[in-house]
Parts: sequence; C-alpha cells; structure tokens
Amino acid sequence: MLADIPEPSRTDYTFAIPGWMTGIDGTLGIQGLSTDVSAGFDEIVKDLDMIAAGSLEVRRDKWGIILEGLYLKASVGGSTPGPLLSDVSLSVEQVIAEATLTYRLLEGERGWLEALAGARYIYLGADINLSVDSAGVRMASEELTEAIFDRTSEAVRDEADDRLPGLIEEDMGGDIRPDAISKVVGRVSRRVAEIDGAARDRLDQGIGSSGPGIGADIVGSGAIRNRVRDYIEAKVEAELEARRAAASAEVAAARARARSKADRRLAKAEDRLAKTIEKEITDKISDAPVSGSRDWVDPFVGFRGRYNFTDRLYVAGRADAGGFGVSSDLTLNLYGALGVELTERTDLELGYRYLAVDYDSGVFVYDVDTKGPYVGLRIEF
Repeated sequence: MLADIPEPSRTDYTFAIPGWMTGIDGTLGIQGLSTDVSAGFDEIVKDLDMIAAGSLEVRRDKWGIILEGLYLKASVGGSTPGPLLSDVSLSVEQVIAEATLTYRLLEGERGWLEALAGARYIYLGADINLSVDSAGVRMASEELTEAIFDRTSEAVRDEADDRLPGLIEEDMGGDIRPDAISKVVGRVSRRVAEIDGAARDRLDQGIGSSGPGIGADIVGSGAIRNRVRDYIEAKVEAELEARRAAASAEVAAARARARSKADRRLAKAEDRLAKTIEKEITDKISDAPVSGSRDWVDPFVGFRGRYNFTDRLYVAGRADAGGFGVSSDLTLNLYGALGVELTERTDLELGYRYLAVDYDSGVFVYDVDTKGPYVGLRIEF
C-alpha cells in the first residue's frame, strides 16, 4: 500500500484596494508653533490633492507577510492658537507604510486568529500658514509698549534719584554733557532689556508657540530696539529738564520751554515705538509660514482575526499597539469590518479604522488620530 502523499505547500497572494475615508483630529506642532486640527473626510476631500492606498499579503502555511501603504496630501484648517491670529491653515503630506509579519495561532471551519509583529514608517510634511488678527496685534502691541513705558519710567526714576542730581549740579547753566547722558541711557537700557524674555513669551503665546520662535524675532528686531533706545533717550531728557526746572527758579521760563520741547520729543518717541512694535508683529507673522517635516519608524505587535457567520458573510478585526518610546510614545491601530464574499476570490469589506500616533521630538509634535470609514476590495490570486 502506498503512503499518502502530503499536499504541497501553497502560497497565497491577496491584493487589497482600501478606500479609507480618513479624517484627522489632534495637535500638530512645528518649531514650537502648535495648532489643534479637526477635520472630517468631508472637509478634507474639498481640498484633497491626492490620496492613494494599497495592500499586498503573501501567505504560506501559517506564516504571512503584509505590506501596506497610504499616501495623503490635502489642506485643512486649524484652530487659532492665540489672539494674534485670525486664521490658521495647514497643508499636510502624509505617508504611512507598514510591513507586518503574521503567524496563524488558531484556525477552524468558522475562522482564524493570528499574531502580528511589524514596523510602521510614517512621514509627515506640513506647512502652517498664519493670518494676522489686526485687533489682537494692536492689543499685544499696546501691552508690550505699556510694559516698556512702565519699566523705563521706573528705571529713569531710580537713575534720577541716584545719578541725575549730580549731573544737574555740574552744569546748571547749559546742556548736560552727552557722554554723561549716554551713560545714564545705557544703564536704563540694561534695566529695560530685562523685559525681553517676558515680551517674547507673551508674543509666542499669542501665536500659540510653546517656545522661543517668532516672538524672539520680533523682540530682537533692530527696528524695535532702536525705537526703544530713542524713547529712553527722550524719557531721560524729559526727566532731566523736569529736575533742572525744579532746581532753578531763576530760569523757570527758559526751563519750561525746554521741558515742553523735551515732552514733545517724548510723545513722538512713544508714538513711534508703539507703531514700530505693531508693524514688526504684523510683518513677522504675515511673512512667516512655518514648515517642517519628520519621518520615523515605530515597531508594533498585535492580533487580527476573522469569523465567518455564513459561507459568504464574515466579520474581520485587527488591533495593534506600538511606539513604546522608540520613536513615538504610543501608537494604536484598530480596525473592524463586515465582509461579504462576492466571488470565490473576491471579498468586499465595509468597516472603520482608527490610527492614533503620539510623537514628540521637541521641535515637531504629531499627536493626531487618523480615523474614518473604510471600504476595501480584496482580490486573491
């Protein structure tokens, strides 16, 4: 009697054409500027440049390999992260590619269960375009200008009590020596410079920045620094004239005229400073679209399975988790679908997929859920 000849191993190939109607919800940050994004597929499809996806599965005995890819390029709106902005728009380019090794743990007449392990590659490129809110800019400019005024006045008063009386005594009959005034201005300037950090932070918060970004450029602007110094010089001059007028009753009329001139100079310096700050804020934000890109790879493990209700109707599901701090802090991928066998080698699946990625590299933040209905056509050959 001849021994039974075992059936040769068979390699199966399955190609899937997924239609994932993705929406996104979460936080995207580039170079310290972050915005909340929430857009369904109906919003994304209005400004969709391109979307493509595909999946190839190769199976032999209990082992299998799945290769999947998704490409999405679209424009979406973001929330206004701070009062300096009236509108935020994003252009997003996303690539997700997965390689998964599967092993069939259980298999019966009604279905099967597999263990999964693999790696998910993610590329994200984004441009954040900012639109200025003129009312918010005006308010920020006023607050920053007022802060400079307050700090300058305090510093000048301190210097007036400490340094200016001596200068007045040295030269009651003429102008104060320029080099002496310059020293006073320099000391006041150093005191006023202490507000730089607070001003930068205030402006960065106004555009939703979590770190030194546009705010640092605005505060560090040479135009603003020049206007601040002009204002300090005018403030010192006005204070000197006030002190000299008070100390010299004989020339009160002349001192009054000089003080009036100094006060007019101070008023002009105040106005120029306020306008310069407002202009610098507007120019820096309106001309500063923020761009960046990152790519990374996350490992993941999980399970997937299928259960047949009838010969043609079935339910399929998958769950995997990854990241684990290797690149992303955490990734979570969930999928569930109801399927129907159209022919012996063709299936149609209707379901829902949810992919959450929490990635933070410091200058790049991607804490986003990509989710939406799923329609897939599976062809076995």
